[in-house]
Amino acid sequence: MNEPARAPTRHVSGGSGGASDDPTARPATNAAAILTALGETDAESEALRRLSDEAVALLARSGLPRIMTPAVYGGDQATPRALIEAERILAHASPAASWVLMVCGAHTFVAGRLPRAGQDEVFGPDPGTLIPGVPSRQGTCMRTDGGYLLEGRWSFASGVDHGDWVMLGSRGIRNAADQPTPAMLVVLPKADVTVDDTWYTLGMRGTGSKDVVLDGVFVPERRAVRMSDAWLGTVPGVEIPLYRLPVNATLATLLLGSIVGMSERGLQLFVEETRSRIDAYTGEPKVHSAGLQRRVAEARAEIAHAWALAQENCDLLEEAMRHDPPMAAPARAQARWNAAYAAELCRRAAERLYAGAGARAAHDSNVVQTAFRDVSTATHHAMLDFDTTVEMQGKLLLGVEQNEALI
Repeated sequence: MNEPARAPTRHVSGGSGGASDDPTARPATNAAAILTALGETDAESEALRRLSDEAVALLARSGLPRIMTPAVYGGDQATPRALIEAERILAHASPAASWVLMVCGAHTFVAGRLPRAGQDEVFGPDPGTLIPGVPSRQGTCMRTDGGYLLEGRWSFASGVDHGDWVMLGSRGIRNAADQPTPAMLVVLPKADVTVDDTWYTLGMRGTGSKDVVLDGVFVPERRAVRMSDAWLGTVPGVEIPLYRLPVNATLATLLLGSIVGMSERGLQLFVEETRSRIDAYTGEPKVHSAGLQRRVAEARAEIAHAWALAQENCDLLEEAMRHDPPMAAPARAQARWNAAYAAELCRRAAERLYAGAGARAAHDSNVVQTAFRDVSTATHHAMLDFDTTVEMQGKLLLGVEQNEALI
């Protein structure tokens, strides 16, 4: 029977050509440097339902969008741990900015598998370019001369108002000559997509995660890669360890930096509010309530455990970078489960704190409510679906066969 994977705690660089001996130090320092200024943009991003221009400018000046960019173009080519650490820090000031950095960083990580000519086009002019998009197969692609035609609607394109490029996944269909097309992952200019503003949501309002629509848009082969190869990290010719990591396990892990950071922020805001709250009927300070004391203690333990699981995943991914792809299925399943369970712990913590925040938390302007809405929305990401991943992990532990390509 397969056993759950474990890995020693070690740090590695993103591969040959990496920019730093310590892959987390500089991004974390840069994130901390813009924290105060970024916090001042958060209310505007929330009101605009997209990142404010100043928030985007701060990210660009910080160099953080280059964390996952190949070193040959001037990027950091760091490990996922570096991006996760930066996300966690930024989420204390602006969950929306943290989320957009995470999404675009994840897409940069995937774009490192494109043919070299496509990478030259995308990263050559600006190694810190933001790449919003939707890598899941929501639309279709059809083979044509020199490339592919894409059509359909893709939802949840976080940060699509910013950046010059968009990444999309697609399911293949037959063309007029009855030729089959594999599922493809593509990058195309943002000018080639139509943005449909559907982003009216419970939380994460500042991320601008709108829909994009394509109607027969051509994408050349140099900016396309077969999804089955990209997802497992087995694209022929790709030798840099960072870009040979599996997408599912890595993306699920990357989500945790933002989610844990915004959860820590929510706990901090709850504690600050509770210290000044007075019971409306007894006149006693709320901090004397044993029930609220328990809520704070449990929430802190849940969030701390979620971060420990994120770090365990970083260890698993860094261990995988020392070996040829694909990453072993038990390790991928363990990473998926760790991420889903960590997100569930953060969701429980946010729900527990909001339930104890009092009637004033019903107002949209209440900071504890905002934190609750953001965590609740973020943890609904499909990659963190609890029911799907608990089944994966249960089958792994019980030795039940499953489709390893889906892990």
